[in-house]
Amino acid sequence: MAGWPSIDRADDQRMARALDAGDTNALAQVYDAYGARLFDYCHVLLRDREAAAQAVHDSLITVRERIAALPDPRLFRGRLYATARAECLRRRTNAGLPAERRRAPEADAAGGIDESTRELVHAALLALSGQQREALDLAVRHELDPHELAEVLSTTPHEASVLIEQARNDLDDAFSAVVIAATGRDDCPSVPALAGPPGQPLDAERCATLARHIAGCPICGLRTSGRVATAQLLRAMPVAAAPENLRGRVLATAFSPEHARTRATIAMRFDPPPPEPRTEEEPQRKSTGVWVVAGTVVCAVLVLCGFLLVSPGSSGGKRPAGNNGVAAAPGDSPTDDGGTSSHTAGASPTAKTGSPTPTPTATPTPTPTPTPSKSSKTAAPRHHTRPGRPAPNPSTPSQQQPGRLLVKGCGMGHQVYGCQVTLIAVDGPVKWAVTGTTGGVSTGGSGTAWPNQPIYLNVSRSHEWCWGTGSGTVSFSTGHVASVTWNC
Repeated sequence: MAGWPSIDRADDQRMARALDAGDTNALAQVYDAYGARLFDYCHVLLRDREAAAQAVHDSLITVRERIAALPDPRLFRGRLYATARAECLRRRTNAGLPAERRRAPEADAAGGIDESTRELVHAALLALSGQQREALDLAVRHELDPHELAEVLSTTPHEASVLIEQARNDLDDAFSAVVIAATGRDDCPSVPALAGPPGQPLDAERCATLARHIAGCPICGLRTSGRVATAQLLRAMPVAAAPENLRGRVLATAFSPEHARTRATIAMRFDPPPPEPRTEEEPQRKSTGVWVVAGTVVCAVLVLCGFLLVSPGSSGGKRPAGNNGVAAAPGDSPTDDGGTSSHTAGASPTAKTGSPTPTPTATPTPTPTPTPSKSSKTAAPRHHTRPGRPAPNPSTPSQQQPGRLLVKGCGMGHQVYGCQVTLIAVDGPVKWAVTGTTGGVSTGGSGTAWPNQPIYLNVSRSHEWCWGTGSGTVSFSTGHVASVTWNC
């Protein structure tokens, strides 16, 4: 691995703990160990020097800001690369790449391979799928084990191991095929027909055909005697050189007070492998208390209605009018906002709590006929509600003032099968629930969003084969719809 010394996993754990403890030197140590590696990996995904540098910058800031969410320091290496990959795919999905890409120069390193061998390795890699190339790059050049690779590619360690083993075998076959196609056309008469025109890249099908031919051909078999451990050649392939000022940019953003908002924005917009959602016990207790108050007030209204029905002197024609007045008030209050559907769910307790006060006074207005009966009914509710619960109506509406819900969708990227939709409450609590999904997206849940406490909702899609891009939606009880996209 040109210019990249191996990093002991004990050092990974030490750096993770130092970051979590707030050690000001920890981020510089992380950059010194992984900055060049992460830049080369991001450059492979983005093919642009400045875009790759910005992806490394934002990824390291995100890891530092969210290090407390890392459940185990042993997962630090996988989290680093998973964060960098997700940041690169976010830029690709959101069209954040320049129209004209500028590649980074190659880093100076001793012990590289010659140009002809390098071209053969490149030709063999082109015969593999994009997922196989990326998995080999991460496993061989960046030294990720199956568990770390599984976190980066959103799969299982077993599937990651199978993917790597198959990719190694396919690369060995492809390398043998490109060697024979380049050097064995004059020795074996079957090669020109199997390999196609000279200079034409070999696809996976031609490589597989040539590999089968090589296995049974004594002439071609001698030329490629012994299995070539082609994956080892990847270690000697050149790497992209990171900008010299990238380290200073990362550290300046991480520690300068004027960049506090920048750090928060970077960490907020990113959708990394999330921690397990925390249960909001205290908000639930508050919500329960609000509903108890609302239920108490509703019971008082029902008792009041019963009193009106059985009170002496009340005429039969007015009983329906009184009942209709009590029932109509809660139904009318949510429509005052006109189209703000996000307030409807959170506003229902307020509508019920506030309805008893205007109901007794507003109900008699449309019934002008017997005046004595009207005054007796108006007095009865006031006399009945005075010795009730100690003044719940004046305080409850302010406690139950609903907020607004902000919903942010997410993107999964190529070969990524999960991401997070972000829910944020503004100006007050908002009750929410997932009401449906489209496009093969799966998620669920409900609860209360509280200000300054973002909720990260895990969303996944099926592992079925697809082509190009895909999208789905997640609908909420507040009327919001979050979009979910991915690259196939």
